Amino acid sequence: MNETADIVVIGGGCIGAAIALYLAEQQSGKVLLLEQKNLANGASGKGIGIIRTHYTHPVLAQLAYESLKLFHGFSERFGGYDAGFHACGYYVLVGLEDVETLKALVTRHQTIGINVGLVSPQAVEAQLPFLNLSDVAAVAYEPDSGYGSPPQTTRALAQRAADLGVDVRVQTPAMNIYLDNQGQITGVQTPTRDIHTRTVVDCVGPWARKFTQQVGLTFPVVPIVEHVVVVERPLAWAEPHPVVSDLVNLCYFRADASTPYTRIGNSDPQYHPKFALAEADDYQGQLFPGICEELHQKLLHRCPALKSAPVAETYSGMWGVTPDYQPILDRIDAVPGLYCAVGFSGHGYKLSPIIGDLMSRLILGKMDRGVELLKLFRFSRFQEGALIQSPLSYSLAKGLR
Repeated sequence: MNETADIVVIGGGCIGAAIALYLAEQQSGKVLLLEQKNLANGASGKGIGIIRTHYTHPVLAQLAYESLKLFHGFSERFGGYDAGFHACGYYVLVGLEDVETLKALVTRHQTIGINVGLVSPQAVEAQLPFLNLSDVAAVAYEPDSGYGSPPQTTRALAQRAADLGVDVRVQTPAMNIYLDNQGQITGVQTPTRDIHTRTVVDCVGPWARKFTQQVGLTFPVVPIVEHVVVVERPLAWAEPHPVVSDLVNLCYFRADASTPYTRIGNSDPQYHPKFALAEADDYQGQLFPGICEELHQKLLHRCPALKSAPVAETYSGMWGVTPDYQPILDRIDAVPGLYCAVGFSGHGYKLSPIIGDLMSRLILGKMDRGVELLKLFRFSRFQEGALIQSPLSYSLAKGLR
């Protein structure tokens, strides 16, 4: 049995759910959201969920700021649903070599309205005595930032989309994309039926390279395994703490609001080639040797109070990473009817509300100033040799920040 849809969004993570929702809000006709397994099955399922605005590229900082505002008003904006957002604050720690970069970025971010300021390491240690900042030269603080729950946010966006008429289908993989003789999209094959459509939105995350190969394109999106270590804090330090981005030791960590756990992840790009997979389908929850132990040691260096704290869990997730650590957000002219929002390289969750807004407007042909920002993330930049570079950068974190 065949059917027809105006727009088919493929990929039930936070990006796909957000785009489907914004399309529904603009009465875009019949919109289908297809997910091969369950919602938040890919990168959205295992992320730590940090929500921040601290980016070295001004466009990313602006997008993150707009998204942060949406997270603060999430329930009111999106039909009463909850993203699990906690505005617990966000600290950025840097060494001597990055002090001037941090100062310049704080000034730039303040000019666009971000609530951020410099704080002395001594003042931070006085407020958070469990931190060891002996090798930290400067600190920035965003009081409005924090973290949310990527799976909860994805389900909230998808449910709101369904409320507005989107047909959300889980356990429904897109097996093939049909093209006519001119290379125009004509439909999507699923296990039970063909769906006739002229518009497909690719939000498949780490599966982007495999997905686009079927329409003759090579997307430079590499599946990378990312690791998380969970430590149980002692009773003396049971209260949640702010998010910490440690650009000295290249890691980040945050507390759970409702449990005595702290989660730490890796932000050292030198490891990514070691953790790359040939295909996203090769991911089976594996952990690479040594990295969890190293992350644990980084946490103990920064938080000596956790020396006797037990490791409660280690697990991994998967990112889709591009050569410049920036997403592909574009209309693909080589395949008329195809739009892509993939390759977020770990940034997708925090940007998902604003990306849903901007991508939906791009799909509907509404070329306003906001949509114009997406040109930075065009697919052709890889062929043009125009990888995205920030005017300022940190000495070790590179494109990850």
